[in-house]
Amino acid sequence: MMLWHKLRRDISASTTVDFAFALPVLLTIMLGTLQLGQYFQVSGTLRHALGEGVRYAKVYPSATQGEVLAEIRDELPAVDQSKIKALVFVRGTSSDGIGWGAARIQYSLEPMIPLIPVPPITITETSISYLPAGA
Repeated sequence: MMLWHKLRRDISASTTVDFAFALPVLLTIMLGTLQLGQYFQVSGTLRHALGEGVRYAKVYPSATQGEVLAEIRDELPAVDQSKIKALVFVRGTSSDGIGWGAARIQYSLEPMIPLIPVPPITITETSISYLPAGA
């Protein structure tokens, strides 16, 4: 019985126990913050590249679909291009005769969660713009 009372009064390892309880929560918050930052960085990069591709189609109305897609890919230096699932550029004309161009990309982002099998995050971005007449 004396040993039990002595152990109850001993607080020398309480900091270690508190840290052991707090560590998983802190790691989860840190990994979540990093994952969210990576998502926003990739999403912003994809949006920028699509905008540049559509701008290229606007500045060069005779540009082919391949040239526009090449311009989009050129604007993605910091992105692993092997994870691009779909990249499409289409031109069209509205019922009013107004030309438009639309670029769409799908990207597969691998989560940074260790030891747990999590499916990839699919990011889809689209950019649409009016194009000059005769495009």
